[in-house]
Amino acid sequence: MPTPLTRRRLLSLSGLAVGAVALGGCVSANDSSSNGASGAASEGPLKPGSAPTGEITIVDDNTNKLFQASTIAAFEAKTGIKVKSYTQGNFNDLHDRYATLFAAQDSSIDVVMTWAGWSAEFGQAGWLQELDSSAVPADLIKPALDAVSWQGKVYGLPKFSSVQTMFWSKPLFEQAGVDPTKGPESWDEFVSTAKALTTKDRYGYACDIGNAAGAYQNFLRVLLLNGGDMYDADYKPIFNSEQGVQALSNFVDLLQVHKVMDPSSLQISNASDLGDLFAKGRTGMVFNWPFQYAVATAQGSALDASTVGNGLIPGMGVRSASIDGSEGFAVSKFSKNKEAALAWLQFVATGDVQKQIVTQEGWFPVSEPVLTDPASVKALPVLKTYQESTAYATKRWGTPWSSELDQLMSVQIINAMNKKTTPKEALDTLATQTQALVDKYLKR
Repeated sequence: MPTPLTRRRLLSLSGLAVGAVALGGCVSANDSSSNGASGAASEGPLKPGSAPTGEITIVDDNTNKLFQASTIAAFEAKTGIKVKSYTQGNFNDLHDRYATLFAAQDSSIDVVMTWAGWSAEFGQAGWLQELDSSAVPADLIKPALDAVSWQGKVYGLPKFSSVQTMFWSKPLFEQAGVDPTKGPESWDEFVSTAKALTTKDRYGYACDIGNAAGAYQNFLRVLLLNGGDMYDADYKPIFNSEQGVQALSNFVDLLQVHKVMDPSSLQISNASDLGDLFAKGRTGMVFNWPFQYAVATAQGSALDASTVGNGLIPGMGVRSASIDGSEGFAVSKFSKNKEAALAWLQFVATGDVQKQIVTQEGWFPVSEPVLTDPASVKALPVLKTYQESTAYATKRWGTPWSSELDQLMSVQIINAMNKKTTPKEALDTLATQTQALVDKYLKR
Protein backbone atom coordinates (compact mmCIF):
# COMPACT_ATOMS: atom_id res chain seq x y z
CA MET A 1 0.00 0.00 0.00
CA PRO A 2 1.24 3.52 -0.65
CA THR A 3 2.38 5.40 2.39
CA PRO A 4 -0.46 7.49 3.86
CA LEU A 5 -0.18 10.97 2.44
CA THR A 6 -1.13 14.32 3.78
CA ARG A 7 -3.34 16.56 1.66
CA ARG A 8 -0.48 19.00 1.15
CA ARG A 9 1.83 16.25 0.06
CA LEU A 10 -0.77 14.82 -2.27
CA LEU A 11 -1.24 18.16 -3.93
CA SER A 12 2.48 18.49 -4.27
CA LEU A 13 2.93 14.95 -5.51
CA SER A 14 0.26 15.27 -8.13
CA GLY A 15 0.46 18.94 -8.81
CA LEU A 16 2.26 18.34 -12.01
CA ALA A 17 0.62 15.12 -13.06
CA VAL A 18 2.63 15.17 -16.22
CA GLY A 19 1.65 18.10 -18.24
CA ALA A 20 -1.76 18.61 -16.69
CA VAL A 21 -1.00 22.28 -16.53
CA ALA A 22 -0.56 25.07 -18.99
CA LEU A 23 2.78 26.09 -20.35
CA GLY A 24 3.75 29.68 -20.71
CA GLY A 25 5.75 29.13 -23.87
CA CYS A 26 7.49 32.50 -23.64
CA VAL A 27 10.72 30.94 -24.84
CA SER A 28 10.86 28.25 -27.50
CA ALA A 29 13.64 26.05 -28.83
CA ASN A 30 12.43 27.14 -32.25
CA ASP A 31 13.07 30.82 -31.60
CA SER A 32 15.73 32.08 -33.98
CA SER A 33 17.25 34.05 -31.12
CA SER A 34 17.50 31.05 -28.84
CA ASN A 35 20.48 29.52 -30.65
CA GLY A 36 19.24 25.90 -30.69
CA ALA A 37 21.48 23.22 -32.09
CA SER A 38 23.92 25.70 -33.50
CA GLY A 39 25.13 26.44 -29.99
CA ALA A 40 25.70 22.83 -28.97
CA ALA A 41 29.05 21.18 -29.05
CA SER A 42 29.37 18.36 -31.57
CA GLU A 43 29.98 14.99 -29.93
CA GLY A 44 28.69 11.45 -30.04
CA PRO A 45 26.06 9.79 -27.86
CA LEU A 46 26.97 9.55 -24.16
CA LYS A 47 28.21 6.22 -22.83
CA PRO A 48 28.48 5.19 -19.17
CA GLY A 49 31.73 6.15 -17.51
CA SER A 50 33.89 3.54 -15.82
CA ALA A 51 33.97 5.35 -12.48
CA PRO A 52 32.47 8.84 -12.70
CA THR A 53 33.15 11.21 -9.80
CA GLY A 54 32.55 14.80 -8.83
CA GLU A 55 29.38 16.82 -8.30
CA ILE A 56 26.09 17.22 -10.14
CA THR A 57 23.21 19.67 -10.00
CA ILE A 58 19.64 18.44 -10.59
CA VAL A 59 16.47 20.38 -11.41
CA ASP A 60 13.24 18.41 -11.07
CA ASP A 61 9.52 19.14 -11.04
CA ASN A 62 7.61 18.77 -7.77
CA THR A 63 6.08 15.38 -8.51
CA ASN A 64 8.41 13.18 -6.45
CA LYS A 65 9.41 13.66 -2.82
CA LEU A 66 11.25 10.36 -2.61
CA PHE A 67 14.46 11.59 -4.21
CA GLN A 68 15.17 14.27 -1.66
CA ALA A 69 14.02 12.06 1.20
CA SER A 70 16.24 9.08 0.52
CA THR A 71 17.33 8.45 -3.08
CA ILE A 72 20.01 11.14 -3.21
CA ALA A 73 21.69 9.83 -0.06
CA ALA A 74 21.61 6.28 -1.41
CA PHE A 75 23.05 7.45 -4.73
CA GLU A 76 25.89 9.33 -3.05
CA ALA A 77 26.71 6.35 -0.84
CA LYS A 78 26.79 3.93 -3.76
CA THR A 79 28.65 6.06 -6.35
CA GLY A 80 30.65 8.60 -4.35
CA ILE A 81 29.17 11.29 -6.60
CA LYS A 82 27.88 14.28 -4.67
CA VAL A 83 24.57 15.90 -5.52
CA LYS A 84 25.60 19.52 -5.05
CA SER A 85 22.08 20.82 -5.53
CA TYR A 86 18.63 19.26 -6.04
CA THR A 87 15.85 21.76 -6.60
CA GLN A 88 12.21 21.28 -7.51
CA GLY A 89 10.07 23.70 -9.45
CA ASN A 90 6.52 24.04 -10.62
CA PHE A 91 6.02 22.37 -13.96
CA ASN A 92 4.47 25.59 -15.27
CA ASP A 93 7.76 27.40 -14.80
CA LEU A 94 10.31 24.82 -15.86
CA HIS A 95 9.86 24.97 -19.64
CA ASP A 96 10.83 28.60 -19.99
CA ARG A 97 13.50 28.29 -17.31
CA TYR A 98 15.12 25.44 -19.20
CA ALA A 99 14.83 27.19 -22.56
CA THR A 100 16.47 30.31 -21.20
CA LEU A 101 19.34 28.38 -19.59
CA PHE A 102 19.89 26.22 -22.66
CA ALA A 103 19.85 29.20 -25.01
CA ALA A 104 22.57 30.77 -22.87
CA GLN A 105 24.53 27.47 -22.94
CA ASP A 106 24.48 27.55 -19.15
CA SER A 107 26.56 24.73 -17.64
CA SER A 108 25.40 25.11 -14.04
CA ILE A 109 22.73 22.41 -14.36
CA ASP A 110 23.64 18.82 -15.18
CA VAL A 111 20.31 16.97 -14.97
CA VAL A 112 16.83 18.22 -15.89
CA MET A 113 13.39 16.66 -15.55
CA THR A 114 11.78 15.98 -18.90
CA TRP A 115 8.73 14.42 -20.58
CA ALA A 116 7.89 13.47 -24.16
CA GLY A 117 7.22 17.01 -25.40
CA TRP A 118 10.33 18.56 -23.87
CA SER A 119 12.52 15.62 -24.90
CA ALA A 120 11.40 16.26 -28.47
CA GLU A 121 11.66 20.05 -28.36
CA PHE A 122 14.94 20.36 -26.48
CA GLY A 123 16.43 17.21 -27.96
CA GLN A 124 15.83 18.37 -31.51
CA ALA A 125 17.31 21.75 -30.62
CA GLY A 126 20.54 20.05 -29.55
CA TRP A 127 20.14 21.05 -25.92
CA LEU A 128 19.86 17.56 -24.43
CA GLN A 129 22.64 14.98 -24.52
CA GLU A 130 21.79 11.96 -26.67
CA LEU A 131 22.48 8.66 -24.90
CA ASP A 132 24.24 5.66 -26.37
CA SER A 133 22.29 2.39 -26.36
CA SER A 134 24.80 1.03 -23.82
CA ALA A 135 23.51 3.62 -21.34
CA VAL A 136 19.92 2.37 -21.50
CA PRO A 137 18.98 -0.43 -19.05
CA ALA A 138 17.69 -3.52 -20.82
CA ASP A 139 14.68 -3.95 -18.53
CA LEU A 140 13.04 -0.60 -19.22
CA ILE A 141 9.38 -0.52 -20.26
CA LYS A 142 9.14 0.73 -23.84
CA PRO A 143 6.33 3.30 -23.33
CA ALA A 144 8.30 4.93 -20.54
CA LEU A 145 11.37 5.17 -22.76
CA ASP A 146 9.25 7.03 -25.32
CA ALA A 147 8.99 9.88 -22.80
CA VAL A 148 12.69 10.61 -23.24
CA SER A 149 13.04 9.94 -26.96
CA TRP A 150 12.39 11.72 -30.23
CA GLN A 151 12.72 10.34 -33.73
CA GLY A 152 14.81 7.35 -32.70
CA LYS A 153 17.21 9.21 -30.43
CA VAL A 154 17.20 8.68 -26.65
CA TYR A 155 17.80 11.85 -24.63
CA GLY A 156 17.33 10.54 -21.11
CA LEU A 157 15.96 7.77 -18.91
CA PRO A 158 12.45 7.58 -17.43
CA LYS A 159 11.92 8.06 -13.70
CA PHE A 160 8.33 6.71 -13.57
CA SER A 161 5.58 5.54 -15.88
CA SER A 162 2.11 7.04 -15.93
CA VAL A 163 -1.02 6.05 -17.85
CA GLN A 164 -4.57 7.18 -17.22
CA THR A 165 -7.19 4.65 -16.11
CA MET A 166 -10.79 4.93 -14.90
CA PHE A 167 -11.65 5.32 -11.22
CA TRP A 168 -15.16 5.05 -9.82
CA SER A 169 -16.81 5.33 -6.43
CA LYS A 170 -18.34 2.03 -5.40
CA PRO A 171 -20.62 3.65 -2.78
CA LEU A 172 -22.03 6.07 -5.36
CA PHE A 173 -22.51 3.22 -7.82
CA GLU A 174 -24.49 1.31 -5.18
CA GLN A 175 -26.62 4.37 -4.39
CA ALA A 176 -27.40 4.71 -8.12
CA GLY A 177 -28.31 1.04 -8.47
CA VAL A 178 -25.25 0.28 -10.60
CA ASP A 179 -23.10 -2.82 -10.09
CA PRO A 180 -20.09 -1.47 -8.13
CA THR A 181 -17.87 -4.46 -8.89
CA LYS A 182 -17.14 -3.40 -12.46
CA GLY A 183 -16.91 -0.20 -14.46
CA PRO A 184 -18.67 0.54 -17.75
CA GLU A 185 -17.04 -1.26 -20.68
CA SER A 186 -18.36 0.85 -23.56
CA TRP A 187 -19.09 4.55 -24.12
CA ASP A 188 -22.83 3.90 -24.14
CA GLU A 189 -22.54 2.14 -20.76
CA PHE A 190 -20.39 5.00 -19.51
CA VAL A 191 -23.00 7.60 -20.50
CA SER A 192 -25.88 5.62 -18.96
CA THR A 193 -23.87 5.10 -15.76
CA ALA A 194 -23.00 8.81 -15.60
CA LYS A 195 -26.69 9.64 -15.94
CA ALA A 196 -27.56 7.29 -13.10
CA LEU A 197 -24.88 8.87 -10.91
CA THR A 198 -25.95 12.45 -11.63
CA THR A 199 -28.17 14.01 -8.98
CA LYS A 200 -29.12 17.53 -7.98
CA ASP A 201 -26.03 17.58 -5.75
CA ARG A 202 -23.35 16.14 -8.03
CA TYR A 203 -22.46 15.07 -11.55
CA GLY A 204 -21.59 11.57 -12.64
CA TYR A 205 -18.37 12.54 -14.38
CA ALA A 206 -15.74 15.27 -14.14
CA CYS A 207 -12.48 16.06 -15.94
CA ASP A 208 -9.79 18.75 -16.07
CA ILE A 209 -9.84 20.86 -19.22
CA GLY A 210 -9.31 24.21 -17.51
CA ASN A 211 -5.79 24.63 -18.84
CA ALA A 212 -4.06 24.23 -22.18
CA ALA A 213 -2.40 20.86 -21.62
CA GLY A 214 -5.55 19.48 -20.01
CA ALA A 215 -7.64 20.35 -23.07
CA TYR A 216 -5.12 18.56 -25.29
CA GLN A 217 -5.02 15.49 -23.06
CA ASN A 218 -8.79 15.19 -22.82
CA PHE A 219 -9.23 15.52 -26.57
CA LEU A 220 -6.41 13.06 -27.36
CA ARG A 221 -7.98 10.53 -25.00
CA VAL A 222 -11.42 10.60 -26.64
CA LEU A 223 -9.78 10.63 -30.08
CA LEU A 224 -7.92 7.39 -29.28
CA LEU A 225 -11.04 5.93 -27.64
CA ASN A 226 -12.82 6.34 -30.97
CA GLY A 227 -10.03 4.73 -32.98
CA GLY A 228 -8.60 8.00 -34.31
CA ASP A 229 -5.08 9.39 -34.17
CA MET A 230 -3.26 12.73 -34.19
CA TYR A 231 -0.92 12.41 -37.19
CA ASP A 232 -0.07 10.16 -40.09
CA ALA A 233 3.44 8.77 -40.59
CA ASP A 234 4.56 12.11 -42.08
CA TYR A 235 3.14 14.17 -39.19
CA LYS A 236 0.23 15.42 -41.27
CA PRO A 237 -2.57 16.22 -38.78
CA ILE A 238 -5.42 13.72 -39.15
CA PHE A 239 -7.28 14.33 -35.90
CA ASN A 240 -10.07 16.16 -37.78
CA SER A 241 -11.07 12.82 -39.29
CA GLU A 242 -14.57 11.40 -39.00
CA GLN A 243 -13.45 9.56 -35.86
CA GLY A 244 -12.04 12.75 -34.39
CA VAL A 245 -15.14 14.84 -35.06
CA GLN A 246 -17.41 12.15 -33.62
CA ALA A 247 -15.15 11.74 -30.58
CA LEU A 248 -15.23 15.47 -29.81
CA SER A 249 -19.00 15.53 -30.44
CA ASN A 250 -19.48 12.71 -27.91
CA PHE A 251 -17.33 14.59 -25.42
CA VAL A 252 -19.29 17.83 -25.87
CA ASP A 253 -22.53 15.90 -25.47
CA LEU A 254 -21.50 14.85 -21.95
CA LEU A 255 -21.75 18.52 -20.98
CA GLN A 256 -24.37 19.96 -23.30
CA VAL A 257 -26.77 17.10 -24.10
CA HIS A 258 -26.54 14.45 -21.39
CA LYS A 259 -25.59 17.00 -18.72
CA VAL A 260 -23.54 14.46 -16.79
CA MET A 261 -20.20 16.32 -16.91
CA ASP A 262 -19.56 18.67 -14.01
CA PRO A 263 -19.44 22.17 -15.59
CA SER A 264 -16.54 22.99 -13.28
CA SER A 265 -14.48 20.66 -15.49
CA LEU A 266 -13.90 23.68 -17.75
CA GLN A 267 -12.21 25.45 -14.84
CA ILE A 268 -10.39 22.52 -13.21
CA SER A 269 -6.81 23.26 -14.16
CA ASN A 270 -4.89 20.26 -12.91
CA ALA A 271 -5.24 16.59 -12.13
CA SER A 272 -4.73 17.09 -8.40
CA ASP A 273 -7.90 19.18 -8.10
CA LEU A 274 -9.76 16.55 -10.09
CA GLY A 275 -8.38 13.90 -7.76
CA ASP A 276 -9.61 15.82 -4.74
CA LEU A 277 -13.08 16.21 -6.26
CA PHE A 278 -13.34 12.45 -6.69
CA ALA A 279 -11.91 11.65 -3.26
CA LYS A 280 -14.50 13.91 -1.63
CA GLY A 281 -17.33 12.00 -3.28
CA ARG A 282 -18.39 14.94 -5.42
CA THR A 283 -18.30 12.97 -8.66
CA GLY A 284 -18.77 9.30 -9.43
CA MET A 285 -16.21 8.68 -12.18
CA VAL A 286 -12.94 10.20 -13.39
CA PHE A 287 -10.17 9.26 -15.80
CA ASN A 288 -6.93 10.12 -14.05
CA TRP A 289 -3.24 9.34 -13.49
CA PRO A 290 -2.07 6.57 -11.09
CA PHE A 291 -1.71 8.92 -8.13
CA GLN A 292 -5.52 9.08 -7.98
CA TYR A 293 -5.48 5.80 -6.06
CA ALA A 294 -3.23 7.28 -3.36
CA VAL A 295 -5.43 10.38 -3.13
CA ALA A 296 -8.63 8.34 -2.91
CA THR A 297 -7.27 6.03 -0.23
CA ALA A 298 -5.52 8.69 1.86
CA GLN A 299 -6.67 9.85 5.26
CA GLY A 300 -9.55 12.29 4.90
CA SER A 301 -10.91 10.80 1.69
CA ALA A 302 -14.53 9.67 1.49
CA LEU A 303 -13.21 6.41 0.03
CA ASP A 304 -10.70 3.71 0.93
CA ALA A 305 -8.99 0.79 -0.73
CA SER A 306 -12.16 -1.30 -0.58
CA THR A 307 -14.44 1.31 -2.12
CA VAL A 308 -12.31 2.65 -4.99
CA GLY A 309 -13.10 1.01 -8.32
CA ASN A 310 -10.48 0.95 -11.05
CA GLY A 311 -10.48 -0.37 -14.60
CA LEU A 312 -9.92 0.34 -18.26
CA ILE A 313 -11.32 3.54 -19.73
CA PRO A 314 -14.38 2.60 -21.83
CA GLY A 315 -13.99 3.17 -25.55
CA MET A 316 -16.24 4.45 -28.32
CA GLY A 317 -15.02 2.77 -31.50
CA VAL A 318 -12.57 0.51 -29.66
CA ARG A 319 -12.73 -1.33 -26.32
CA SER A 320 -10.30 1.05 -24.60
CA ALA A 321 -7.34 3.40 -25.04
CA SER A 322 -5.42 5.84 -22.88
CA ILE A 323 -2.81 8.56 -22.81
CA ASP A 324 0.73 8.32 -21.46
CA GLY A 325 2.21 10.76 -18.98
CA SER A 326 5.58 9.25 -18.09
CA GLU A 327 8.41 11.50 -16.90
CA GLY A 328 12.17 11.19 -16.93
CA PHE A 329 15.52 12.85 -16.42
CA ALA A 330 17.88 14.09 -19.15
CA VAL A 331 21.47 15.32 -19.21
CA SER A 332 22.06 18.90 -20.33
CA LYS A 333 24.20 19.18 -23.44
CA PHE A 334 26.16 21.89 -21.64
CA SER A 335 26.90 19.86 -18.49
CA LYS A 336 30.56 19.66 -17.49
CA ASN A 337 30.12 16.30 -15.76
CA LYS A 338 27.93 14.23 -18.06
CA GLU A 339 29.11 10.79 -16.95
CA ALA A 340 28.21 11.54 -13.32
CA ALA A 341 24.88 12.96 -14.49
CA LEU A 342 24.18 9.77 -16.44
CA ALA A 343 24.96 7.74 -13.32
CA TRP A 344 22.05 9.52 -11.57
CA LEU A 345 19.68 8.71 -14.43
CA GLN A 346 20.68 5.06 -14.28
CA PHE A 347 20.41 4.89 -10.49
CA VAL A 348 16.82 6.19 -10.51
CA ALA A 349 15.88 3.49 -13.04
CA THR A 350 17.18 0.66 -10.85
CA GLY A 351 14.78 -1.85 -9.35
CA ASP A 352 15.36 -0.72 -5.77
CA VAL A 353 14.38 2.88 -6.50
CA GLN A 354 11.51 1.83 -8.74
CA LYS A 355 10.03 -0.32 -5.98
CA GLN A 356 9.97 2.76 -3.79
CA ILE A 357 8.34 4.78 -6.57
CA VAL A 358 5.51 2.23 -6.54
CA THR A 359 5.10 1.67 -2.80
CA GLN A 360 5.80 5.15 -1.48
CA GLU A 361 4.49 7.41 -4.25
CA GLY A 362 1.92 5.43 -6.20
CA TRP A 363 3.42 5.83 -9.68
CA PHE A 364 4.03 3.03 -12.15
CA PRO A 365 7.60 1.66 -12.41
CA VAL A 366 9.81 1.87 -15.50
CA SER A 367 11.41 -1.49 -14.75
CA GLU A 368 9.71 -4.55 -16.23
CA PRO A 369 10.67 -6.87 -13.31
CA VAL A 370 9.19 -4.40 -10.80
CA LEU A 371 6.07 -4.01 -12.92
CA THR A 372 5.41 -7.74 -12.95
CA ASP A 373 6.38 -8.35 -9.32
CA PRO A 374 3.26 -9.51 -7.39
CA ALA A 375 4.39 -7.37 -4.47
CA SER A 376 4.09 -4.27 -6.65
CA VAL A 377 0.52 -5.13 -7.68
CA LYS A 378 -0.37 -5.77 -4.05
CA ALA A 379 1.00 -2.36 -3.08
CA LEU A 380 -0.59 -0.54 -6.03
CA PRO A 381 -3.63 -2.44 -7.40
CA VAL A 382 -3.92 0.03 -10.31
CA LEU A 383 -0.91 -1.76 -11.79
CA LYS A 384 -3.20 -4.61 -12.80
CA THR A 385 -5.25 -2.24 -14.94
CA TYR A 386 -2.05 -0.74 -16.35
CA GLN A 387 -0.93 -4.17 -17.48
CA GLU A 388 -4.34 -4.75 -19.10
CA SER A 389 -4.13 -1.38 -20.86
CA THR A 390 -1.04 -2.44 -22.79
CA ALA A 391 -3.34 -4.35 -25.15
CA TYR A 392 -4.79 -1.04 -26.35
CA ALA A 393 -3.47 2.19 -27.84
CA THR A 394 -1.71 4.43 -25.34
CA LYS A 395 -0.06 7.54 -26.76
CA ARG A 396 0.96 11.09 -25.89
CA TRP A 397 2.37 12.39 -29.19
CA GLY A 398 5.01 14.53 -27.51
CA THR A 399 6.52 16.71 -30.25
CA PRO A 400 8.74 19.79 -30.46
CA TRP A 401 5.57 21.82 -31.02
CA SER A 402 3.62 20.35 -28.08
CA SER A 403 3.71 23.52 -26.00
CA GLU A 404 2.37 25.70 -28.80
CA LEU A 405 -0.19 23.10 -29.85
CA ASP A 406 -1.58 22.94 -26.31
CA GLN A 407 -2.36 26.64 -26.43
CA LEU A 408 -4.06 26.45 -29.82
CA MET A 409 -6.04 23.34 -28.98
CA SER A 410 -7.26 24.76 -25.68
CA VAL A 411 -9.02 27.61 -27.50
CA GLN A 412 -10.75 25.35 -30.01
CA ILE A 413 -11.78 22.66 -27.52
CA ILE A 414 -13.23 25.17 -25.07
CA ASN A 415 -15.11 26.89 -27.92
CA ALA A 416 -16.59 23.55 -28.93
CA MET A 417 -17.49 22.67 -25.34
CA ASN A 418 -19.30 26.01 -25.02
CA LYS A 419 -21.02 25.52 -28.40
CA LYS A 420 -19.37 28.63 -29.85
CA THR A 421 -18.28 26.46 -32.76
CA THR A 422 -19.04 22.96 -33.98
CA PRO A 423 -16.61 20.13 -33.30
CA LYS A 424 -15.86 19.87 -37.02
CA GLU A 425 -15.18 23.60 -37.38
CA ALA A 426 -12.97 23.52 -34.30
CA LEU A 427 -10.90 20.57 -35.49
CA ASP A 428 -10.62 21.80 -39.08
CA THR A 429 -9.30 25.15 -37.86
CA LEU A 430 -6.92 23.40 -35.49
CA ALA A 431 -5.64 21.05 -38.19
CA THR A 432 -4.65 24.03 -40.34
CA GLN A 433 -2.90 25.66 -37.39
CA THR A 434 -1.15 22.44 -36.45
CA GLN A 435 0.15 21.89 -39.98
CA ALA A 436 1.80 25.31 -39.78
CA LEU A 437 3.51 24.25 -36.53
CA VAL A 438 4.69 21.00 -38.07
CA ASP A 439 6.14 22.87 -41.04
CA LYS A 440 7.88 25.33 -38.74
CA TYR A 441 9.46 22.80 -36.42
CA LEU A 442 10.34 20.27 -39.08
CA LYS A 443 11.51 23.13 -41.31
CA ARG A 444 9.52 22.14 -44.37
